[in-house]
Amino acid sequence: MGDRGWRVSAWPTIRELAAELADDRLDGAACTGRASLFDAEVDGEDDTDRAYRLDAAARICHDCPVLVACNITARELGGQAVGVWAGRARGVPRPHGRPKAGAA
Repeated sequence: MGDRGWRVSAWPTIRELAAELADDRLDGAACTGRASLFDAEVDGEDDTDRAYRLDAAARICHDCPVLVACNITARELGGQAVGVWAGRARGVPRPHGRPKAGAA
């Protein structure tokens, strides 16, 4: 293979990429290792199961040592923060069925 002019040292390592994604403010979060519980959607899940799962996730947040930092981070991320952040469901699909009375 020929030299394409790329400097190998210019490419970030996996560790460097992962560090860019991590936020030190969330170190020690109660949700660590439980990502799927906090996701906005899980394939094959119905509305009842989603509501139960998200409620369970929100309850885990209540005693989390980084709850305030999580809320700040979610606000900074805006619409990119989907799922349960700081005990609150964000960007979660609405349940199927009839809309609430008065909704229009």
